[in-house]
Amino acid sequence: MAFEFPDGPYPQPFNVELDDSFLEMTLRKVRDYRPTFGLSDQWTIEGPPSRALIDVADYWSTKYSWRSVERKMNDDFNHFATTVPGSDEYTDPISFHYIHQRSPTHNAIPLLLLHGWPSTLLEWSKVVRPLGEHLEQSFDIVAPDLPGFGLSPAPKRSGLGPRALARALDALMLQLGYEKYGIVTTDIGWFIGMWMVNEVKDSIIGHMTDFFIAPPTPGDRALQAKGEASTEESAYIASYDSWFESHWAYATVHAQKPLALSQALGDSPVGLLGWYWDVNNSTSDGFEYSFEQLITDAMMLWIPGPYANCRAYLEFFKPDVMDFPPSRVPTGVSEWGWSKGPFSKIGDFAFAPMEWVKRTTNLVYFNKHDEGGHFPAICQPDLWVQDVRTFFGQLKESGI
Repeated sequence: MAFEFPDGPYPQPFNVELDDSFLEMTLRKVRDYRPTFGLSDQWTIEGPPSRALIDVADYWSTKYSWRSVERKMNDDFNHFATTVPGSDEYTDPISFHYIHQRSPTHNAIPLLLLHGWPSTLLEWSKVVRPLGEHLEQSFDIVAPDLPGFGLSPAPKRSGLGPRALARALDALMLQLGYEKYGIVTTDIGWFIGMWMVNEVKDSIIGHMTDFFIAPPTPGDRALQAKGEASTEESAYIASYDSWFESHWAYATVHAQKPLALSQALGDSPVGLLGWYWDVNNSTSDGFEYSFEQLITDAMMLWIPGPYANCRAYLEFFKPDVMDFPPSRVPTGVSEWGWSKGPFSKIGDFAFAPMEWVKRTTNLVYFNKHDEGGHFPAICQPDLWVQDVRTFFGQLKESGI
């Protein structure tokens, strides 16, 4: 066991501190890493180059310090643990580790940040303080680790999908005294957000996201076939198809064989890092993750073990879950290009056409960035904060 999670259906201060025995075991496995060599020394569609993982494993075994990361996490943010009741299809209590940073200003907007995979609440490390400390418009930040990610306990049975999490996260915000709040989402956190604006819509003042999937309809494809789609629509469809044809394998395995995958990854921290190295770097728009970042992200998935966070895809990609009802909650979308990445065919995957986004949302803010990658809060934090602040500032000005 990596650490002991506090019991109790109320917020408790939480200190991030892993057991020595867990860290010793992890380091031993890193040092025992056996590389796999492909047919090419280059990064190909098959996966990451062997040299990349050999180098990161060497850094991990000789220079990386989790204790330094721990100290920074505890110094930078206020950590808490709590448990909320389950509901409907998932009736078990649901526990969360989260950070809660209250703004010193009187007009702060409560803001719930929902991360994706392979990230955790650390995805927001560069943006929490800028959001909370701005004098004109600041935010009270609540950023949880989703269950089975980072330091939040894993679900104990099936059924904890986006709908159940929508209600659980609303219960968390109510427990903290926030009856009305905004949400900001990315990656699989977006799926939760798309259900929150339906399941708990009366609590949500607005939904801002830097990620939006808008599948082409048969009508869209018919227009493209006749040459009547716009240049933007055709580019998006081409990237959309390329992504799902050539880069979606990891998610398919997560959704169909999470246990088999986790039995392979669960005994090798470097192997776990290698599993997401490819998708991280494919979508980062040329942003170079440091060894420190890659290893810390791996640790945050290694702590609970890969099974729960991989298996989230099984719950999130059920057909009924993907069928989002139209929402009237004010929505903001910022899109970030991937054109500087190594696979040019997916460069427009993040550019869902604005009119297509409007099919399921009450879109009131839309901003398109030529660059920034899939995790812009990491790669372009200043611009990302500006989009969030502008969207919620507009809502405030309009009296929402």
